[in-house]
Amino acid sequence: MTEATLLDYGPIIEGLERDLGMSIDTMAVTLEVDRRTVERWRANQSVPQGKTRERLKALVALRNQMVRMFGSPEGGREWLHASSRYLGSFTPEEALKAGRLDRVQADLDGLASGVYL
Repeated sequence: MTEATLLDYGPIIEGLERDLGMSIDTMAVTLEVDRRTVERWRANQSVPQGKTRERLKALVALRNQMVRMFGSPEGGREWLHASSRYLGSFTPEEALKAGRLDRVQADLDGLASGVYL
C-alpha cells in the first residue's frame, strides 16, 4: 500500500471489501476500530492513524499476498473460508473476526513456504 492522502482511503477500503469479501464489521474488528471509523475512511472523511494505519497496511499486504498465491481474489476468498489446521480448525475469516490478523498472516506464510505439505 502506498501512503494515501486524505482522499485515497475510500478505494483501499472498497478494494478490501471486494477482494476479501469482508464486511465493514469484520474489517473494523480486524483493525480494532469502530465500524463508523471504517465507514468514515471509506467516505474519505478521515484517515487511519498510528497503529491502525499499520494494521490496515498489514491487511492490504495479506490481501495482495493471497491474490498472488491463489491467482485471484476468488481463490483467496475460498482460502479464507476453509478450515485451517494452524488455526485450530477455525477458518482464516473467523480468526480475522477475532482480531487475529497476525495469526492469519502466519498461516498464509506457512502455506506459502510449504510447511503444510
